[in-house]
Amino acid sequence: MASTYLFHGIDGQGKWSMAIALTALLNCEEPVTDDSGRVIDACGQCRNCRQILNNNFPEMYFALPIPPHKNEAEAAELNIEYRKAKKKEPYRIITSNRQLTIPIDTARFIKRKTAIKPDAGVTRVILFYQMEKMLPAAADSLLKLIEEPPPETVIILTASDPENLLPTIQSRAQRIRFRPLPDKTISRYLAEKYDILPDKAAFHARLAQGSLGRAIGLIDNEDESAGRQMAFLLLKEMFTGDTPSAVHAVVESINPRDRGAMENILGHWQSLISDLIYVKYGKSDSGIINIDVAGELENLAVRIDDVNNINAMVDDMKELQLSLRRNIHIRPALAAFTLKIRRYLA
Repeated sequence: MASTYLFHGIDGQGKWSMAIALTALLNCEEPVTDDSGRVIDACGQCRNCRQILNNNFPEMYFALPIPPHKNEAEAAELNIEYRKAKKKEPYRIITSNRQLTIPIDTARFIKRKTAIKPDAGVTRVILFYQMEKMLPAAADSLLKLIEEPPPETVIILTASDPENLLPTIQSRAQRIRFRPLPDKTISRYLAEKYDILPDKAAFHARLAQGSLGRAIGLIDNEDESAGRQMAFLLLKEMFTGDTPSAVHAVVESINPRDRGAMENILGHWQSLISDLIYVKYGKSDSGIINIDVAGELENLAVRIDDVNNINAMVDDMKELQLSLRRNIHIRPALAAFTLKIRRYLA
């Protein structure tokens, strides 16, 4: 085993589940073996496995993104709530209308705990989940832990994009990329676990763009269809309205205090921009996600006359996403993004 792993890929693909499964494999008391005696899986039934699957194994530490808190006791309660939500549905993407960060106090607490050697036969696992939500000062404090990991310890970092992490952290971790899940896999999970009709499950899977967590969010959120419609109308205004009205519509339509809603809008914009690429340059509509607005997307695609411009849109959207995670002011960032989009249109 490597001492540090970096699981990366879009949220909701199973990085949390993989971290839990790996912890169980490393600490199972009665592991499953093949004919040659090689360990291939955890049993899922022993004391260690049960504790790990319940997210309360004494030697598994969680550094999780939580909203602002008053003290360490409140931070601990928020951490427990996060783990309970993940136990109930490990693929769910946890969002909040407040900025989520991994507190530096959490990193310091884990560093103190790792100074104590674990019991014999136990592998300690430290999970830094959504590492890009850790502030730079807190990430700096972890460098020594990653550079000189304690014995019998495995560190797992997760991130949507490894380039969002410090280069020194990237270079010391073994990367494992999580790829988008097939639509059939997502729709089958939704139909079986959430008891929804196959057609509806397939539609949510298509919208989710390879993220089971996002598909679950579509089911959970009764207002999600309204949010998708809002995102489309705002994008349409950017493409067809005049510049002042486009900026005003985008800035005034989104609550600057609700970062969770802003993240949802960004997710919809990404899928719509992806559809514009298919409409403009694809040979068929088989790859279109938002098939119900395909006709209107064709009208918007006419405004794009250069492939470099749509590439620039994708880059600007990624930059807006990163800025949101850095706790910037939403309205000025949205205004700047809208002005950029306008410059790319014919």
